[in-house]
Amino acid sequence: MPSRQAEQNANNALGALLDSMMSTCTIRVENTRVIVGQPALQLDILITAPDRAPVVIEAEFMPAANAEQEAKDRLRLEVVDGRRPIEAAIALRYPAGLEFSASMNEAMPTMRLEYAVFHADGTRFPESGWLDGSPGDLAELARLVSVPQEAVNSAADALQDGIDRAVEALDDMAMLRPAITRAVADLLGMSDVRQTRRMACAIIANAMVFHEQLSGMHDEVRPLRLVCGDGVENPQDAMLKAWTVILGINYWPIFAIAKDVLEQLPSGDAARILRTLRRTAQRVDAAGVTNAHDLTGRIFQRLIADRKYLATFYTLPASAALLARLAVAKMDGVDWSDADAIANLRIGDFACGTGALLSAVYDQVAARHERAGGDSANLHTAMMEEVLYGCDVMPSAIHITGSTLSGMQPNVGFGQSRLYTMPYGRQDDGSVKIGSLELLQSSSAMTLFNTSDPALRTGSAGEETAAQVLVDVRTPASTS
Repeated sequence: MPSRQAEQNANNALGALLDSMMSTCTIRVENTRVIVGQPALQLDILITAPDRAPVVIEAEFMPAANAEQEAKDRLRLEVVDGRRPIEAAIALRYPAGLEFSASMNEAMPTMRLEYAVFHADGTRFPESGWLDGSPGDLAELARLVSVPQEAVNSAADALQDGIDRAVEALDDMAMLRPAITRAVADLLGMSDVRQTRRMACAIIANAMVFHEQLSGMHDEVRPLRLVCGDGVENPQDAMLKAWTVILGINYWPIFAIAKDVLEQLPSGDAARILRTLRRTAQRVDAAGVTNAHDLTGRIFQRLIADRKYLATFYTLPASAALLARLAVAKMDGVDWSDADAIANLRIGDFACGTGALLSAVYDQVAARHERAGGDSANLHTAMMEEVLYGCDVMPSAIHITGSTLSGMQPNVGFGQSRLYTMPYGRQDDGSVKIGSLELLQSSSAMTLFNTSDPALRTGSAGEETAAQVLVDVRTPASTS
């Protein structure tokens, strides 16, 4: 019988396997000098990545009597790299008999592992018992719990607070100059009520948050302090010019409708709104979570307080994640290591709302590609241009969907996306349209940068616009 191996050998084998599945992460095994103020503390496995909270795994052979307590003891410790606190720790139990394996590296890929997650807020998942899964399942779990929840919540609170303050200017305008707020509402395909005005401010705020991030990626994009700072005489004019520059690079889903809305506002009111939201965007940027792609979706859902008014119910992120995993699991025969094979997929949500389902499916596809040894950044252009189809009757929803999907890889550009505002209600020619249900009879849909009807537009008017595009909505075997 082989001699008993040390737990460090199992940790090394698991760490090497996770490293092959998580190409964007740094995996450290049995390292010291990784915790601020505790240089001698040795962690079993530490997983770090840019813009993510570090995750620690504390593992033991069965019966693993100390794994849970050691995992809990790691919570809120600050990691030297990035100086981020550990918000989630995983206690892991290796299966009985693994310690006698002749080769840990050969045994680990097929092992069934038991694990539980402990969060900094004191919660455990599951509340009792253990999850059971493969090393690949563990890799996906570690990626999911690495979202820096505290920073995201703080940024979301700051963003909502800024939007609530900015909307006061539009509320004043609705009483004194109602034609302007009606024009803004028409752009969004909504009625002129406070909910719509909050949405307009959210769209501008979202674009400004993304603008601040882009200023560190493109030399021609100036930071917000130089575009709409307190010393800028006409921040509206400067912002419109800056967004024209950004649209020349691309990022249409985010900036086109924001530019349309901003153009409708009087310069004085626009300056008041922009300066309020500039400080908000800078607070969000300082939180270091601008790559957290669900941030805009969370804000959007907070703004939809009156669901009866919109007659809309948006998919919660947890529900979207479950549905996406179930759907992607049914994509038999896909070579997840092959970026070209993934580019041939066609995935659609014809009532996409905030894009929660599309974003969750994108996340699942990217995770499977990474687990197969790929780099998910290489998928982004094809995902945006060819793979993902989204339709909705709300231009504001298409804006949020575009922002959410673009934020998956914000430093990777793309051409025209497959996101469409569908005609709904009575049209100028007297006909009545019923949104995506029109696709049952026709493959005609409004483009993201489309149409002369302001109520249906989601992009700026100009040479880039087109009246309609034809969308191929065939359903081959690879379509979901």
